[in-house]
Amino acid sequence: MQKSITNNLNVNKFSILFCIVLLEYLLFIFSGVSFSFLHGNTFFKIEADPVSWFFYLINIPQLITGHQWPGVLIDCIIVISLLLFIRNPNNNKLAILLFILLLLFYVTFMGYHAHRNYQFGFFMIFIPLLFKKETSKSYAFEATRYFLLFFYVSAAFLKLFNHALSDVSLFSHLLSGQFTPYFLEGNTGIRTDFNLYLIAHPTISYILYLVSFLVELAVIIGFFTNRFDKYLAFMLLLFHFCNWFIMDIAPFGQIAFICLLFLGNEIKSKK
Repeated sequence: MQKSITNNLNVNKFSILFCIVLLEYLLFIFSGVSFSFLHGNTFFKIEADPVSWFFYLINIPQLITGHQWPGVLIDCIIVISLLLFIRNPNNNKLAILLFILLLLFYVTFMGYHAHRNYQFGFFMIFIPLLFKKETSKSYAFEATRYFLLFFYVSAAFLKLFNHALSDVSLFSHLLSGQFTPYFLEGNTGIRTDFNLYLIAHPTISYILYLVSFLVELAVIIGFFTNRFDKYLAFMLLLFHFCNWFIMDIAPFGQIAFICLLFLGNEIKSKK
């Protein structure tokens, strides 16, 4: 009899992975951007992505943000479900519930703030565990892995085709706009000092931008072999945390998703 993916691996590794998901969602709560805080705004920007239309058409985000108690209730359900799922990552019913609720959070958050956030790994990570059959889980894992790789490689190709690499001063201009609120508020510190340094030295800014492009492009290796998945994961995590320090774009929501690459070789070898 074929064993479960999470049994073939060390269950503790999957538990650690979803502990990271729990930590990420707790950070959403403590940062004041979880369901509990998305209330009082009845205007939504409906995104071009048709996946989100269904939720808006049946008025689920509007209902949640119209009253505070549904948001608090859903936050509690998500946290409790994650705690239960950490104990048993083979529970596909919990995986389905968490996938739906976290997808709903992503859609509601984007519509509420009228701003597209591309860090959606906190619900994508559940896709391989939505299925009962082990063959389906294995194929779903591979599909999720390839989507993750495509996500970063496509970002590199967009920079290339949009001629973003031809303008040496582009990144320094982006930095000046990104930290404008900090300057207006008089918020100074090591990050703003480093930001000002990069703005004043566009060549150094360009080198950092070029390095980020090469990191994203290097992910293309994963389409040909999974031998280097762990190294790609380290590179992407370093990329995100550096991006957080330089651009103030927090990596929360994407960390656990990237860590899925650490399990790639083991899952493939246990099929």
